[in-house]
Amino acid sequence: MPRLTVISSSHTTSNYTNPSHKVKTAGALEIEDNPFKDLVKNTHDGKVKRASLAGSAATTLLYLFAVAKATKKGNFKVSDMFKINFNSVARAIGLATSALVGGLAGGLIADKKENRKPKLKEAMHQFLGNIVTPISIVGIGTSLIEKHNLSMVKNCIYGGIAAIVGVGCGVTGGNYVASKVNEAIYKENDDRKVGPKDFGIHIDDILTVMAMTNLGDKVKSFVSKALPAIFLICGYEAGTKKAKEEPQKNQNSEISKQ
Repeated sequence: MPRLTVISSSHTTSNYTNPSHKVKTAGALEIEDNPFKDLVKNTHDGKVKRASLAGSAATTLLYLFAVAKATKKGNFKVSDMFKINFNSVARAIGLATSALVGGLAGGLIADKKENRKPKLKEAMHQFLGNIVTPISIVGIGTSLIEKHNLSMVKNCIYGGIAAIVGVGCGVTGGNYVASKVNEAIYKENDDRKVGPKDFGIHIDDILTVMAMTNLGDKVKSFVSKALPAIFLICGYEAGTKKAKEEPQKNQNSEISKQ
């Protein structure tokens, strides 16, 4: 039986290393680390992650407060911030963008200068690939559904189709456009690949469909509480992005040269 060799994920890295993104090893392995690893540890990475998460949460709460304050009639209560109806594309995009801006700002402030460009590039991918494009497609689909008085079952079926199309077209198309925008801004190749993670369970898009489709007051109440928390991921992803790390040299090859 051949000897089993364990290859550390630190030997090679992906384009822009992010703990929440897949890391390719020198062999055929692909490892996906816990995105919240070291979050509570007193390390530099831990501080950056906490700053990104805190910044994303702060701007999200500020956005919820502003919307609730503007739409609430009568005495304002803190609970009104979590009763907002996200039944419009503009309001959903505004929520996600606020989380993205806060997470990016927190990461930029807490991290090193060398990591600024990767964060800004990732923010562009998050904005176009994971926020604007999929939510807009979902919004168009659900608006067409709403024009027909369909049953609850058909609403769910067609809403699911809208979510799948929104994720598929939004992720691929949005990230493609984001790459072109980044290349135009930074005058360098932006070869961020769309991977399984980008096509993962887009809970935010699913909740957006639920918010925009007539599925009842209980569903909308659930969405109003869950959607703000889900969108924190966009800000966290941008704020914790890192610059490309140089691959470590193979020690065996170095020894053989000596």
